[in-house]
Amino acid sequence: MNFGYYKTPRYNMFISILLLTLYVVATLPTNAQTILLEDVSIIDGKSDYVRHKQFILIENDVISKIGPHPYSSDIENITRLNYSGYYVLPGLIDAHVHLATDPSDTDRIELSEQRLSIMLRNGITGVRDMAGDVRQLAYLARQAGLDEIMSPDIYYSALMAGPIFFDDPRTKAASKGYESGTAAWMLGVSPDDNLDLLVAAAKGSGASGIKLYADMSGELVKRIIESANQQNMPVWAHASVIPSMPSDAVNAGVRSLSHATLLAWESSEKKPASGKSRNSETLIDVSHPRFKSLLIAMRDKQIFLEPTLLIYNDGTRAQVFENGVQATKAAHEAGVPLIVGTDEHIDIENFTYLPLLDEMIALVDLVGMSEMDVIKATTINSAILLGIDHQVGAVENGKKANLLVVKSNPIDDLRNLKSVIAVFKNGKKVE
Repeated sequence: MNFGYYKTPRYNMFISILLLTLYVVATLPTNAQTILLEDVSIIDGKSDYVRHKQFILIENDVISKIGPHPYSSDIENITRLNYSGYYVLPGLIDAHVHLATDPSDTDRIELSEQRLSIMLRNGITGVRDMAGDVRQLAYLARQAGLDEIMSPDIYYSALMAGPIFFDDPRTKAASKGYESGTAAWMLGVSPDDNLDLLVAAAKGSGASGIKLYADMSGELVKRIIESANQQNMPVWAHASVIPSMPSDAVNAGVRSLSHATLLAWESSEKKPASGKSRNSETLIDVSHPRFKSLLIAMRDKQIFLEPTLLIYNDGTRAQVFENGVQATKAAHEAGVPLIVGTDEHIDIENFTYLPLLDEMIALVDLVGMSEMDVIKATTINSAILLGIDHQVGAVENGKKANLLVVKSNPIDDLRNLKSVIAVFKNGKKVE
């Protein structure tokens, strides 16, 4: 057999170029960093206690080692940050934002980027967008994931609702260029539609989940969730997808419910005529057998509740607000897992601190949750819902170094989260 071909000048030149390329790549400078956080107190997002006098070693973008301070290291070019007396916890996740409802006006790209920058600098390292124009959201999510903009990581949804909902100006703005209700991320859905195809289209838009909004029957909600589950596409729903009731989505296998106030419809004998009346001031009855059964099912299936309490505390909807408080309190006492979202915009001009902190504080002051449970709801619980808890949501070895450092203990008072010392995302200190 003749192997002479492999000794030709062309072959030798190929080998030379390959070896040179490997050498150049191996000697290129990298952005890898090794950072040591020294003498910190750790709230890890999973346990019920604070670990004092610890170190956290960050290599590249992950936490590689945690242990008792001090840590003796022979690593070259290590950056030591003495955070003695400071508290480290996982980066926060706002589980309900809207970044791209109207990208041509109030959510222009430069405004969204400013809001995202404010969020990150104040400790939010992840957000769940609950319906907007995915053309802009996909761009922002890519830039955020690569740290090409100052931003939390972005996970977003495609919206489905009954066709009558799509005269809403928000849906028109978020699907500009399409007939309202026909874009893959803003779909008007009817019982006769090919639901498997519509779910596939929503998934193909790049969304991380499907949000069910309003004007659907219980049977239609059930069929959409079943199709989405078969296609490994999470479904996140309004707590009542009027005229569908909360139990319809829960029984079908929804992953999360938004707006605790809407759970009131499970205890009501009267039903609103359309989704536009979903916030009618019906009086909640937390002792109603249907309501209690609903909470048991949510607990047993680990279906997350996202209360969004304060968005309704505007002085005009007292009963709606109170329904949300009572529903959240009953859910927490029943063992339903919670996540925390705001459904609010960042006020760029008058920013003082995150609306997310007000929502977290309300869960302590109005609902009776402990500070530690609220921190878990705002970190690891949201990570679990989004399917990213193997990467983020806790301070532990192997997780990405998405961290918030604050001056004082937030377990004493969540208002201490306002005193931000540092934020880390993907192992880099946010400057």
